[in-house]
Amino acid sequence: MILAKSCTSENVMGSSLPMYTLQEWSEQFPWAVAGITYKGAVSNIFDLRKEDINCDDRMQQIQKETGFNSLVRIPQVHGTNLLVHDSELSGYIVLTEGADGHATCRPGVLLSITVADCVPVYLLDPQSRAVMLLHAGWRGVAGQIVTKGIELLLERWRSHLEDIVVHLGPAICGDCYEVGPEVFRSLGLTKPTEPTPVDLRGILTRQARDLGIKKENISVSGDCTLCGGRDFFSHRNGDVGRQVAVIGVRP
Repeated sequence: MILAKSCTSENVMGSSLPMYTLQEWSEQFPWAVAGITYKGAVSNIFDLRKEDINCDDRMQQIQKETGFNSLVRIPQVHGTNLLVHDSELSGYIVLTEGADGHATCRPGVLLSITVADCVPVYLLDPQSRAVMLLHAGWRGVAGQIVTKGIELLLERWRSHLEDIVVHLGPAICGDCYEVGPEVFRSLGLTKPTEPTPVDLRGILTRQARDLGIKKENISVSGDCTLCGGRDFFSHRNGDVGRQVAVIGVRP
């Protein structure tokens, strides 16, 4: 069971960029941008398995149309390593250090991750104006990546638990994500005798709540990347494309 409010109020951002933004955050925190791309037209597919110029072009398009000075992409490794960007950055930057999350309070720096069933986790502290973006697959969930992310906000920016807001974006739902006993074991759940669905966003919600994040400060997208009505890429469905999730403090 997801112990958080459902949130499906995402709207289109920009005329040529296939992206949804979180409307509630846009209204509450106009100084920040948080969104995720979707399939859109064929020409707008983000196929990040093919490291070609089209991928770079699309990432630069996101940077340009959101009005940010830089867009940072991290090599995701299905772990829990987190990076912090303190300095001023410019252009489209692909880092070499593997990580599954990054954070900044620097205006003009747009953080990005790619997903296609895994959970994009958005975190924001309205007091320090620090923002964070996490890539949470089952390994990241098992490794408590959301807990580590929140703890980083507390340590680095002296954030307070009652201020931090969390959004869990479009991902495969608890009815569709069927996994084997080894995943249940890694997540600390009772091991089933046969493949059984698991709700990653439900577990992430409980982890955030257990750490002290207020229930009303956690929202969950109503979209499933596999069975949902919107055009999101799904690894389980055999798609090679990826969504690009972004968050940043406006310049």
